[in-house]
Order: sequence, then structure tokens, then C-alpha cells
Amino acid sequence: MAPTKASTSLPLLYRLTLLYIEPLFALNGALMTFRDPSGFATSITHNPTLYTPANQFLYTQLGGAWLLFAFNEAVLLRLVDDLRVWRLLCWGMLVSDVVYHVSSVQAVGGWERFVSWGLWNGFDWAVFASAVVPMVVRVCVVLGVGVKEGGKRRRE
Repeated sequence: MAPTKASTSLPLLYRLTLLYIEPLFALNGALMTFRDPSGFATSITHNPTLYTPANQFLYTQLGGAWLLFAFNEAVLLRLVDDLRVWRLLCWGMLVSDVVYHVSSVQAVGGWERFVSWGLWNGFDWAVFASAVVPMVVRVCVVLGVGVKEGGKRRRE
């Protein structure tokens, strides 16, 4: 039995997000952590004293993880047109998404501060949107929402 093609099973919005939009966001995040880790740390945490050269290795590791995301989505998903592989990669990325969102809550000082949306600045909203939208797309891919299997949409 031939594998179900992701290119014909997934809605265009999912493919655009996973193949183009998020890899660019991930690449941008990696470049931010490599070029200006202090600025990145200050933007994420609102704490200008957090970054020190002694913790640079953490930003390098984070940048490397974002490069892996960018590679998996921009290269691997283009080369493997198998819906099962796309779902498996989306599962793995969802694990990372959960950890990323927990770290975002930690970065601003906990849930009380995190849910105080009136205190958010433009960067906070951009980070949130650039992380949540691709995560929702991955959830939809994993759950089969809007995915055509056998010529029919599985779930709407």
C-alpha cells in the first residue's frame, strides 16, 4: 500500500505554515540568539540583567534547536511526502512546543504575569503568535482536522 501523500492530504494553510512560515520564524529566532543573545533575553524576559557571557552556551543551544526545526520543516518535509512522517514530526515538534510555552511562562515570572495580557508589549504578542499558530497547525495535523485521507476529509 502506497503512503498517503501529505501534499494532497493537507490543506494549503497547513503546508504553507509548516514549509515556509515557521521555518522562517525558527531561522529568525536562531539568528536572534546568535547575533544578540542579550537583546533576545531582555525581550523575552523583560529583564535586562539576565544575560551574561557565562550563559551564552544556553542561547547557542536554543539557536541550534531552532535550526533543527527550520531544517526539518523547510527541507525534510519537502523531501518526504508521506502523511505518516509529517504526523510523526508534528508529534515531536508538539513536545517541543509544550516545553517552549512552559519556558515562556517561566521567562516572564510565572502564570500571574503571563496572563496579564495588558502588560504585554509588541514583542510579547509577536512571540506568542509566532509560536501558537504553528502549534495549532501541528495539533490539527496530528488529530487529522481538515486532513483528506482516501480522498475525503477526515474531520472538519
